[in-house]
Amino acid sequence: MSGNDKLHIIVAETSPIIGNGILHCLSIIPDMQIKVVEVNTYADLVDCIKSTNPEIVIVNPTFGGSFDPQQLKADANREYKLMAIEVGVMDKHARSLYDATLSIVDDLKTMTQKVKELIKSDDEPTDDKETLSQREKEIIRLVVKGLTNKEIADELYLSVYTVNTHRRNISRKLEIHSATGLTIYAIVNQLVDLSEIKM
Repeated sequence: MSGNDKLHIIVAETSPIIGNGILHCLSIIPDMQIKVVEVNTYADLVDCIKSTNPEIVIVNPTFGGSFDPQQLKADANREYKLMAIEVGVMDKHARSLYDATLSIVDDLKTMTQKVKELIKSDDEPTDDKETLSQREKEIIRLVVKGLTNKEIADELYLSVYTVNTHRRNISRKLEIHSATGLTIYAIVNQLVDLSEIKM
């Protein structure tokens, strides 16, 4: 992470012991600037996701009585990673509804590793690291059309942090570090039509 980039995380936990423990650990993760918001009701969770576009939502699977990860995705209508707070043993099906789990017995090193793995580009292909993902191609199209990172974030329901991460990945993969270079790449690879380019 660089400069003013902050990782936005929401923690949905009603137990103050568990919630405060997670908040404290997130605040001392080395080499990361993390902005954490804690919520105590489902309605607050949905509103907070819509208003802050977090990269990660950490939630207790018993949050609000009977928490449904798929319903939250539908209600919030945003892209984020969902991490379960594992207080007891979760069955295989329950685990499959989350992108990752965070056990209350994890040490800081394990927690840090899980958070860092979770914020890596989720749609980056694993077989060929230098192939652009669909999301990256979408971002190139919007950059070429003249949108700012903030405008791209709003358009794709992402955070600015996530857009910045994708842009860094694009620059690394293509070894192109300017909007002009990206425009040429997009035209040559037929990602955009000439009429879509902002002059």
